[in-house]
Amino acid sequence: MSSLKIAIGSILLRNPLILTAGILGTTFSSLNRCYAAGFGAVTTKSIGIEPREGYANPSVIYIPEIDSIINAVGLANPGYITYGQELKKIDSEVKYIMSIFGSTPDEFQLIIKYIQSRNLVNPPKAFELNLSCPHATKGGISVGTDPEIVYEIVKGATSVSRIPIWIKLTPNITDIKSIADAGVRGGATGIVAINTVKAMLIDITTKKPILANIRGGLSGRAIKPIGIHAIYDLYEYLGAKTPLIGTGGIWNWQDIIEYILAGATAVGMGSLLFNYNNLELSVNKLITGIKKYLETQDMSISEIRGLAHEHAQI
Repeated sequence: MSSLKIAIGSILLRNPLILTAGILGTTFSSLNRCYAAGFGAVTTKSIGIEPREGYANPSVIYIPEIDSIINAVGLANPGYITYGQELKKIDSEVKYIMSIFGSTPDEFQLIIKYIQSRNLVNPPKAFELNLSCPHATKGGISVGTDPEIVYEIVKGATSVSRIPIWIKLTPNITDIKSIADAGVRGGATGIVAINTVKAMLIDITTKKPILANIRGGLSGRAIKPIGIHAIYDLYEYLGAKTPLIGTGGIWNWQDIIEYILAGATAVGMGSLLFNYNNLELSVNKLITGIKKYLETQDMSISEIRGLAHEHAQI
């Protein structure tokens, strides 16, 4: 019962903890370190066609009173050609997901084709299509709120990809289920929800927005109820066959269990790492907490998935 091994479609992971995109995923060394610390898988930073410097500072603000972060980094990345060289240095045992973004179906396909053409010794286990960044001028939420565009992007990506396609969804939409449905129809075999929530801060002394970009995205503990709601709705709508990766506001092992009870197969986390000095001990604490909970319930990690739906009917 203590084993935390899970399967996301054809992808087998040693535990359900996944490092989310954008956190410690820019370099091969940070990905190697996070996997060595105990994550079941790690996700790269979102990579696009052209190199992007991102927005000017201040671009990341920690809000201690709610254990949350507001950021407007602007999908800063070195571009897919340069990043292809970075992937060559990832340790052979590391299971990683490559997050990519674009503004058209062709851009997503171009990145996928190029990465696959590199014949990497350790290729990614899946491509995660970022359809949800709330502060990017191109890509992200601009393509992730229209079901037909999402369908075309995912269909195009699956037509050229040799590995599974996941999609990352935005919470900044009226009906997240319609976007998930479009992705599944297009061939996505994993759904990641949610990305950051639209947000901003104003300095009352200067009377100006604090972020250089004015608007940004909120992550961290404050958005967990929104993430739980999204996963619960998606599981209710899509059923148990579609793997869901719940992200948003995870701060302890109890939050992880909550996501899995809502219907998540695995969980993604990132913002909580800002609060931890020892990565290995932090991940171990999460894993230990999950194992002890499962022992008290005399159940496996897969057996508790979606139980909140059954108990809601009692």
